[in-house]
Amino acid sequence: MKQKIFDILNSLEISYKNYKHNAVFTCNETKGIDIPWERVKSLLIRNKKSTNFYMVVLKDSTRLDTNLIRWLFNDTKMSFANSEQMMVKIWLKPWSVSPFALINNLEKDIKVVFEKELETKKIWLHPLQNDNTIVLEMKDLIKFLENIWFEYYFL
Repeated sequence: MKQKIFDILNSLEISYKNYKHNAVFTCNETKGIDIPWERVKSLLIRNKKSTNFYMVVLKDSTRLDTNLIRWLFNDTKMSFANSEQMMVKIWLKPWSVSPFALINNLEKDIKVVFEKELETKKIWLHPLQNDNTIVLEMKDLIKFLENIWFEYYFL
């Protein structure tokens, strides 16, 4: 899967830097990795009936306020997608969520929401393997998302 991400980025002529490191599974664990720029976390959440899914990307220090997502999309109470739902939607297990996983969401039914502060930043994302980190500019991640036909929102 990692190579598929690299291939797409290269085909779109997106500039990125890849860092190899020991596998990490939480934002806390990434604090021991010396990579510049903005660390982020990506969360897959769902509404109460699991009819709507949202991938939310925030600075790793930001606490998710699901009420903002509810308000933006006029939806019901939110909670985290469980491991089974994650496998169905993005073919990944918990602790592995990344916007790059949207290549696996063939239904294109996940809404992508970014924290507004990230709009002009360079951010960290893993290429569907927790032992690598890609750093790229948000504008280039947007280019990637548009290429795979995903809408996105800044909040």
